[in-house]
Amino acid sequence: MEEKKRIKLCDMLPVIEEKLAAGGTVKIPVTGTSMLPLLVEGRDTVILKSAEFPLKKYDLPLFRRRDGVFVLHRVIAVKNGEYIMCGDNQWIKESGVTDDMVIGLVCAITRKGKAFSAESIKYKLYIRFWHSLMPVRKYIVRLRGKKLF
Repeated sequence: MEEKKRIKLCDMLPVIEEKLAAGGTVKIPVTGTSMLPLLVEGRDTVILKSAEFPLKKYDLPLFRRRDGVFVLHRVIAVKNGEYIMCGDNQWIKESGVTDDMVIGLVCAITRKGKAFSAESIKYKLYIRFWHSLMPVRKYIVRLRGKKLF
């Protein structure tokens, strides 16, 4: 059986940026739990394209924080030229994300082996529904952590 080699995103960043700048797309695996329940580590992947600025509410960019950490979170608001971000499995908002921190924008998702566009109606309905739960998301996340659903 062939062993899969894991490559760090920071090592691939120059290649990713070059491909996106040339108008291409890049497929990357999802890591972490911040985008649950939609995206699951080890199961799902996203396809990135070059971002068009300014980003819009509900866009899903891959960005790099000032401390070097890569993050895939949703834009929940745009204020004074900066983005307020939050993972679907989180309730604490992160502000201060700027265009220069954005690497690419999710244009498609493969979830449970099925691919769909970030422009699909079902995906857009999911985003709006999940965002509407923001006031109670803390409780939903805690309940999910207790394996209640």
